[in-house]
Amino acid sequence: MNTLGISNPIVVGDTDGLIAIIHAEDKNHIKAKETVLRLLQNDIQTLFPLTCIVETVTTLKRKLNSTTLAELVVDRITNGTITIEDVDIKLLSSALVIFDLKGSKQNTLFDAIVAATAKKHKSEFIFSFDKWYEKLGFRLAVDLQKQLQGTSTRKN
Repeated sequence: MNTLGISNPIVVGDTDGLIAIIHAEDKNHIKAKETVLRLLQNDIQTLFPLTCIVETVTTLKRKLNSTTLAELVVDRITNGTITIEDVDIKLLSSALVIFDLKGSKQNTLFDAIVAATAKKHKSEFIFSFDKWYEKLGFRLAVDLQKQLQGTSTRKN
């Protein structure tokens, strides 16, 4: 059991969170690394929908022009470091209910799949820096990291 008193909590990751972990120039890199450390220290599982992995590798290769970082993600998949959630038609259907075609172009079907995955696992937290998830009732993993940090500080 972790310091929150919750058995087997799950955090669902999004592309921006995964990129922030591995891309040292990302504006959220330090916060992402600190958050990952706390999650690992507290045995909190983070999983990524398969579509997030596809979006991440594509973004790293196309937008950031970093084959090296894309290869790092592929390596982490191959060695089992990244836990991947399959996206089936049922999960896609749930995401389509969340997704708003007329909403902001920043909130994509990929994001809706992350939210649907979190709902499927009854997860309260998403590893992202996108405030849109808070509008859906989720909390960001960085907030969990702060909560865990506060818990460990009170224990000392």
